[in-house]
Amino acid sequence: MHGTLYLVSVGAGHPDWMTLHALQTIEHCPVIAAPRVGEAMTALRIAEGAAELSGKELLPLDLPMSREMKSHYDRAAKSICKCLENGKDTAFLCLGDASVYASATPIGSRVQKCGFRVETVAGVTSFCAAAAAAGVPIATGDAPVQILPFGCEDFAERLRLSGTKVILKAGHHMETLCDLLEACGLLADAVAVEHCGMPDERICRDLRNGGDFGYFTVVIVPA
Repeated sequence: MHGTLYLVSVGAGHPDWMTLHALQTIEHCPVIAAPRVGEAMTALRIAEGAAELSGKELLPLDLPMSREMKSHYDRAAKSICKCLENGKDTAFLCLGDASVYASATPIGSRVQKCGFRVETVAGVTSFCAAAAAAGVPIATGDAPVQILPFGCEDFAERLRLSGTKVILKAGHHMETLCDLLEACGLLADAVAVEHCGMPDERICRDLRNGGDFGYFTVVIVPA
């Protein structure tokens, strides 16, 4: 019997945001696969705050942000498949939700193409957690919501559309984003949440004067 790969969402930052389903899946799996960027294993650190991982086989997967992501995904999937071939159910830990701009998607797709079963365990998204922290709504009435990774196709034009804008991956581009938001008359309403749910969480309502922002920053412009 081959093992199953579970794409386990650990939530946006705080261990308390992990679901019972995520905890039960981690408890069930003998192998825990966790992304590693340099020395940081953020998803693993979050999981360790809520789940008992002693006795588990840890499979670190190097996934640095680079132009060689396809090869990193290939290697990660190959390592996971070896565990599944040996009948070991494996939990791949994923920040936020595994279905939203997550490395879990391309890795899970590769594993599935190799003939293995893949299941997704949902979690708290970064933007829902950020909205709660900042006290702003994501969606109200019949207003639409746009989830935009910074620099996506037609990014500037999309900012001018109606509804709430959720902007991801903008931490290192805040000055440019401020210029774009100001041109649309949206800057005054924008709020940024950096490292949501983590010990160094920061909420900023003055993006121009917020200083430097890290990669884990969500910007919300309510409708």
